[in-house]
Amino acid sequence: MDRSKLSLDANPIDIHRATDAALVQLDHLGEQYPNLLLVATSNFPQAIDSAFVSRSDLLVTIPLPDKDACRVILADTLRGLSKVFPKVEELSDHRDLTKVAEACHGLDGRQIRKMVASACTFHRETAADPNKLKLDDLLRAADKAVKERQTEGKV
Repeated sequence: MDRSKLSLDANPIDIHRATDAALVQLDHLGEQYPNLLLVATSNFPQAIDSAFVSRSDLLVTIPLPDKDACRVILADTLRGLSKVFPKVEELSDHRDLTKVAEACHGLDGRQIRKMVASACTFHRETAADPNKLKLDDLLRAADKAVKERQTEGKV
């Protein structure tokens, strides 16, 4: 958690102490194990404490998935769902899945997977039997997810 962005009114001093303690332990580990490799990820890099970042030798920013990557994530998610609901497999290879992938622009992989689950909730029949999931449901869910992300100020 980035201490410089925290308000003492909204966040107890314990958060500051915990962050300091974690940083001290990182320093200790780095001294004790000079070849230590620590890998950390975040979908919210603005919340990472600058003192943690300053201890990093390498920072790699991975952009949001492009249209092709969105299609791969969608197809993989649908294939996973098809293990329980076999008819969903048809959507993973659908020629128009690219339209859904384009509609997912601005979403990360987790949001795309959640969007597929959300698409199953639009109709009572589909919620009861995801085998009835349609491409239009996926498009609707993608549009909704992108709007929610924009509303949250993350795009």
